[in-house]
Amino acid sequence: MAKLYPPPPPPPPRHLRTPAKPSSTAAVITLVFGILGFCVPILAIAAIICGHICVSDTTKTPGGRPGRGMALGGLTLGYLGLIVWGICIMVMVVSSKKSAAESASLFPVRQEPIPAFPALPEFTTLEPSGVRVGQVRLQGSGPGGGMTLRVYLPAGESPAKGSLPCVLTAPAGSNLLQGNGVEPLDEDAYHDESLPYAEAGMVVVLYSIDGETGEAEEETENVEAMSRAYEEFRAAQAGVVNGRNALEFALARLPMVDRGRIYSAGHSSAGTLSLLLAAHENRLKGCIAYAPCGDVSHFHKRLLSESGLSLYFKDIRSFLKRSSPVTHLASLDLPVFLFQSKDDTVARYAEAQAFYQKAKQVASERALPKSDLTFKVVPEGGHYDSMIEAGIPAAIDWIKEH
Repeated sequence: MAKLYPPPPPPPPRHLRTPAKPSSTAAVITLVFGILGFCVPILAIAAIICGHICVSDTTKTPGGRPGRGMALGGLTLGYLGLIVWGICIMVMVVSSKKSAAESASLFPVRQEPIPAFPALPEFTTLEPSGVRVGQVRLQGSGPGGGMTLRVYLPAGESPAKGSLPCVLTAPAGSNLLQGNGVEPLDEDAYHDESLPYAEAGMVVVLYSIDGETGEAEEETENVEAMSRAYEEFRAAQAGVVNGRNALEFALARLPMVDRGRIYSAGHSSAGTLSLLLAAHENRLKGCIAYAPCGDVSHFHKRLLSESGLSLYFKDIRSFLKRSSPVTHLASLDLPVFLFQSKDDTVARYAEAQAFYQKAKQVASERALPKSDLTFKVVPEGGHYDSMIEAGIPAAIDWIKEH
């Protein structure tokens, strides 16, 4: 008889995995919106709206809907993105207000140290005027630390202490984005805009402006040179530091100068600096500006419309406003002599007239006690000849009256 064996035990039950339900499309969209919301604020808002809808649906549905975790993640990212954008907007608003306030304020010229001044140089005599002239270069660093100063002394023996008026002037011909140097003192040196004051019995200090550009052979080199020059010019506060240093030099090294009769003067771009220096320096007796640019931002309006400008010229919009004399008319509390030719094609008569009218208005509204505006206009002579032939002689007479 065959031996019977017990049947084998049944196999253990197999636990079949329930296939995962695919995440809902709305949850995926919510997460994507939440991530992109850090780049585009409207998507952060969309992520918050979609996230709340998805979470609400999964809560109401028995057994829940798939994608709840993804929806919560997108919702959280949406809120975080909105917070980040809110902080960014607040920072931009505060920064914008600070920039606007800064561009309307005077340059902090007193924060720049006064450099050490060398002794007076040897003087040579210019014939036939007999005016003596000498030139020095400062050996310091930083804004205004390496500038050049040329001194003109009237003909005759050594004058008495504090007996002569003094005129501070700078070289013209810049584009108001960079400075200008003083050339070597040799037989070819240019004297036409400084010598007449000395011939009239005044001391003259011609000073360089930081940010002079050298000659560049290629366009790329030219752009880089202009950018470097602009940074130096901006660091020197549009030349105001250079003008302040020239004034300090006159007070420290020229004992014949009458401290109560020091004037700033300049033509074209140097006239713009003359007005700027006068707004910043209350030790000046008066200011002379031949065909100046009163609104530098308006002068460079085409340049300001170009894209990518800030890559080469940092804070240029704020700087141009701050370096415009029209911005600081409330601080121009001293006698001012403005000169303009009606046929000037570089500095337009209409713009000079508008600046003069605005200056008169501000002086009247602010009741500036020392304000005394003179606007001398000639019918012809252009940008340069009118200044040489009529402007400087008229300004010399004006100085003698003031």
